[in-house]
Amino acid sequence: MTKAVLFDFDETLQDRTEAFESYMDAFLQKYRPGLSQTEIEKCKEDMRSTGNGGYVDRVKWYQCLIDMWLWQDAPDAQELAKHYDYTFGDHCVIFPHTVPLLKKLREMGLITGIISNGPSYLQNHKIDMSGLRDYCDIVVISGDVGIHKPDPRLFTYTANKLNLDAGDCVYVGDHPVNDIKGALDSGMKAIRMNWGWFKNQDLCPDVPVIDDIIDVLKYI
Repeated sequence: MTKAVLFDFDETLQDRTEAFESYMDAFLQKYRPGLSQTEIEKCKEDMRSTGNGGYVDRVKWYQCLIDMWLWQDAPDAQELAKHYDYTFGDHCVIFPHTVPLLKKLREMGLITGIISNGPSYLQNHKIDMSGLRDYCDIVVISGDVGIHKPDPRLFTYTANKLNLDAGDCVYVGDHPVNDIKGALDSGMKAIRMNWGWFKNQDLCPDVPVIDDIIDVLKYI
């Protein structure tokens, strides 16, 4: 019997694609003021196409952008990466049904929580700014634990913190490997949020697929 429903954050509880749009606007306004609208749109398309949905080494990514843009007076790529890590959370775009879902699951007597990959400050800041921590019984950030998805130990670590077996938990996420494979390998059940960069990639026939977070309720 399911006792806990746990979630990835980006592209699962948050529309990371839309949050990234807001972040890019703020980034370009701070670091590349004076660009024409055409130049802004070109820079944003470059950031989208090379960003891999956030799954990049950000220092290398920013250096790639600096080189691509022939950006002569650019700050150091490490400074730009730090800007991302410390400000991306200011641009949260939570899916409309996220809070209603978390409230409903808790009304049903289920434990709710988040398991998210990423640096400690970046992910904790996102969750704090999103307001979702109040609706979660547990939040586990890989940067705080030193174990990263898809390592199944991060999932079993979370279950153990809740005094549950992995098999008592359902995990909802968008990434076919980090989220779905990692959860299944740990013994958790999984639900695929089919959204964002990895939409329609490597869908698993035995894992329910949803495109609105509220539809988790169909499988609990």
